[in-house]
Formats: sequence, C-alpha cells, structure tokens
Amino acid sequence: MSLHGAFEIGRSALLTSQLAMRVAGNNMANAVTPGYSRRTIHLSALRGLEGVGQGVSFSAARREIDMALQARFRDAISREAGASVDQRFLGAIEALQNELGDSDISSALSEFLNAFSNLANTPSETSLRSLIVEHGVALTGQINDLRGQYHDLGEEVANSIAGAVDQVNTLLAQIAELNERIVAEGATDDTTLLDEREMLLTELSQYMDVQVIHQDSGMADVLVGSVPLVLGTEARGVEARFESGPHGVTEASVRVQADGSVLDVSQGTIGGLLNQRTETIIPAIESLETFTRELIWQVNRLHSQGQGLSGYTSVTSGIAFEDTTIPMNQVLDFPYANGSFTMSLRDPDTGEIVDAWTIEVDAEGWSLQDLADAISLETGGSVAVAVTSDGRLQMEATGSSELVFSQDSSGILASLEINTFFSGSNALDISVSQQLQGDPALIASSSDNVEGSSGTALAIAGLRDLVVQSLGGQSLTAFWTGEVGALAVRTGTATGAYGAAAMVRDGLSAQVQSVSGVSMDEESINLLTFERQYQAAARYLEVLDETIQTLLSMA
Repeated sequence: MSLHGAFEIGRSALLTSQLAMRVAGNNMANAVTPGYSRRTIHLSALRGLEGVGQGVSFSAARREIDMALQARFRDAISREAGASVDQRFLGAIEALQNELGDSDISSALSEFLNAFSNLANTPSETSLRSLIVEHGVALTGQINDLRGQYHDLGEEVANSIAGAVDQVNTLLAQIAELNERIVAEGATDDTTLLDEREMLLTELSQYMDVQVIHQDSGMADVLVGSVPLVLGTEARGVEARFESGPHGVTEASVRVQADGSVLDVSQGTIGGLLNQRTETIIPAIESLETFTRELIWQVNRLHSQGQGLSGYTSVTSGIAFEDTTIPMNQVLDFPYANGSFTMSLRDPDTGEIVDAWTIEVDAEGWSLQDLADAISLETGGSVAVAVTSDGRLQMEATGSSELVFSQDSSGILASLEINTFFSGSNALDISVSQQLQGDPALIASSSDNVEGSSGTALAIAGLRDLVVQSLGGQSLTAFWTGEVGALAVRTGTATGAYGAAAMVRDGLSAQVQSVSGVSMDEESINLLTFERQYQAAARYLEVLDETIQTLLSMA
C-alpha cells in the first residue's frame, strides 16, 4: 500500500469521525424537539488491494422511523380522539340531566305526583292545588330547559365540526406545500422537512382517520378511505355542510371541496362529532320526547274527565285548527278514538248536577265543526258552542251554572286540551295550562261528578307505578329512571373505551420513541466512541508523519 493510500485511510477516519460526532451532537441537541426523529450514521469500509482496505466511507445519516409503526400510531391517535369526544358528550348529557343533584326531572316528577297524592287526602284544600301548580311549573320547566340544552349541545357539535374542518384544511395545505418543497429541494432522509410533515400527519390524525401513501418521489398522499385529500402538491380541501335534521338538530356532513364527495370519517375528533348526532344527542332527545308525550297524555287523559272545586263558565280548547272542516285526527298530536264523553252543568253553590249530556264521538272523519255541531245539537242550546276565528272550540255555560266534564272513553277532551292540566305536545312546549295557573281551583281531584271524592287525584298520583304499554310496559318513573341508568352505563363504557384507547396510544408512542426518539445515554456512548476513533485516526496520521520524517532523514 502506498503512502498516499495510508494517508487516505487516516483522512477518511478523521472525516467520518467528525461527521459521526456532528450527528450524535445534533441528536442530543434535539432530544426534546417535538417530532424529531433521531439520525444514525451508516459507515462502510473502502475496498483496497491485496486484502488491505482503503479506509472508511460515510454512507448516510439516516432518519430512524418505522412507517408501519407510524401508521398504527396515527390510527391509535384517531381512535383515542374519537373516544374522547364520545366520553365528553355522553358526560355532558349526564351532567345536564343532573340526576344526582336536586334539579332533576326524577325529583320534579316525584314531587309533582306526591302533590296529587296529598290532594287526594284533602281534596278540599285550596293551598294544595296551588302547590300542584307550583310543582307542575317546576317539572315542565325542567323538561323545557333540558330539551333546550340538548338542542344547544347539538349546535355545539355543529360548531365544533366547522372549527375542526378549518384546522384540517390548514394541515392539508401545509402537507401539500411540504411535498412540493421536499421534491424541489431534493430532500433525503436527513432533512427536517420529513419530520415536519410527519408531525402534520400525526396532528391530522387527531381529526380524522387517514391513510398515508408514501411515493418514491418523496411525496406523501393522504386519503380518507379511498378518497384522496392530498395528491402530491395538491390539497383538495374539505368542507362541512349543515342542514336541519330531525328534532331540529343540525345535520352535518364532511365533503371534499374539489368535487363534493362525502367523506366516511369514522374516527378522530370529526368522526366522533359526526357520531354524536345519531348516537348521543338524538337518542337523548327522543327518550325525553317519549317521556314527555306520555306524561302529557297520561295526566291530561285523567285530568280532562275529572272535576275541580270550580267548573268552567267558559272553556276554550287549547288546540287550534287552521282548517276546521278537515278530519281532526289527521292533524292532532294525540289522536282520539271512537267513544263518548259526558259534559254537565253544575250548580256552583251546591255542587249538584243540573243537567248532563253524553256526546258520542266519531274518530273516523269528524272535523272540529262536526264536533261543535254535535255538542250544540245534544245540549239543545243549554251550552253556547262556537268555533272561534282562530280555529278553537269554545263552550260557554248559560245562566249561572258551570261546565264540568267526565267519563271520556274517546280521549277527545285530552286531544283538544279541554279541561287538561298540561298544554303542549312535546318537551319544548309543555307547560301547565294557563287557566289552571290563573285559577288552581279548576284542578281536578274528583271523578264521576262525586263531590268531595278524590278519584282523579288518586289516579294521577298512581301514574308513578302505572304500567304504560307505549313505554314498553314500564311506568313513567321507571321509564325515565331506566333511560338515565342506560345513559350512565354508556358513559361508563365510553370512559373505559377512552382509557383503553389512551393506553394503546401510549404504548405505541413508547414504541415510536424507542425507534425514533433520542436516548441521551446512547448518544453519549456514541459520542465517546467517535471521539476515541478521531483520536486514534489523529494518532495514526501522526505515526505516519513520524515514519516519513525518519525515512527522509535516512536518505
């Protein structure tokens, strides 16, 4: 081997040692830099003649990253983000119900029914009727508030989707820009641009479940399912579209800006938010609406055929019809059946029934006008009957008598909100009848026109345990308690799922760090090793120089 070759060995050793120390130093400097992937130096021996090498060659400083592991890590991040949204909104629904506090529907319902039970014990007590109105207002207020809060939660979901979509578009544009820079600058594995892009891809996975396809050119394409969002240097963008859905809950979809393709986002923050409408908020609204409708119907059905301390000198139906000539059952929220009801004139001083009529009811095709005509015909002018200009049935007792109602087998009184406790048909508009709020003496406690009886009050109080077939064979209280319990189970399950997803993400994060993270101990050892290598190379060159000087002195 020539002297030149010997010097080249030393020279290559010095240069590679310097580069290796720079790599180790750079790793140590970026040990806590977010998204940094450590570099490892790769060396190869230079071939020489006669079995003797010609030194060492610096091949590359490679970026340590496992693309398959990164894909699993991104998927875990998406699942954790989606689970977090589930837990958040189920927890929010549970907090709104506030069943462990004092301001909850279960407590308000119990107090309302208890008030009727107390009235049944002393039906002549006026103050108890005022208390019933108070508890009724509290119960309906709880229902109204909860329904409004459910709606607000739906709007929060829509707003969160819009905000998340804006963030996604920013990330997609940045990824496309980095693709362009990586190709334009001819970036290789030692560039920080690749780390920057990987960080953006990881952040993007928090919002939606994405697939990343790395091209030989260095670009990375981003897809949701089979729909591309980034193709090379083009960011196709996403947009959120909103429209009114069932129960007034805003319906959202996420689409590609370029062509309007609907994205099937199932994970990540956006996936979790999209699921909330159908899996959390609408079911919560529907259970509240089911409970409220049955509460209205069951209480009104009983109250409408009961009698209070006072009767009506004039009574007007709470339900109004735009067209008073069409069949009522086509538009009523609570349809009635074929049957009959009794309306009577009662002496307000003695409580005696002066006159009574049984009105036969046709559920097949009767209009409001038909009902008014039938009542007018049956009562023979003893009751003034009219259809008002706003489409309501109005009945007025003649003389000094008052109107009372009983024995309604058809349910038409409750359907039209005549002598009912509640007004409204859903959780948004349920309220205590304005007539009862103005005159609590109208609250029905008696039944069958038996003065001093408490049949109606007992029946309403008995709704606590009365089995309702439309509630799946449960009572009102059991149904609501069951819905609250089911939500608690779902919330607990969601909390567990979020914890499990976080554990998976933490585990994969640790694996990513073991591959791409910087170990200060390892880098310190590497630095010491390459320092010793540099010292040895320098000593080697020093020995060569001494040898040459000796040879020259002998010449």
